[in-house]
Amino acid sequence: MPRDMHNFAIEVVSEVVTTHRHCGQGGQSQNTGAYLYDDQNICDDINRSFLSKYGGRWFCVAGPHAVFPELPRPPQFIYFEHSAGKGSQKYRIFIYSYDEVEPSDSAPPPAYVEKVSNS
Repeated sequence: MPRDMHNFAIEVVSEVVTTHRHCGQGGQSQNTGAYLYDDQNICDDINRSFLSKYGGRWFCVAGPHAVFPELPRPPQFIYFEHSAGKGSQKYRIFIYSYDEVEPSDSAPPPAYVEKVSNS
């Protein structure tokens, strides 16, 4: 993956996740202080960002139980894990395209893990 795409992905995911996650208000089905993520808005904003920067067709799958079962991986494949802190469930984001944007270099996909205090 080209270095500029690597850096762009980290920047976009960080911004989009921060925008579309909200602290839960408690209740029967939520733990107070737990982050709630708007999966659809996260995917839509990531897709828009990649489409405007690189063109082609981009796809995003996001959620705590998201998986990408396809092998081999598409030519442009990025995987992120977002964690709200120790012991919390990881929020997974897969961004991918079957289009060749540029020849891939040997750089591995970014590992994005953000630790957020529970205070």
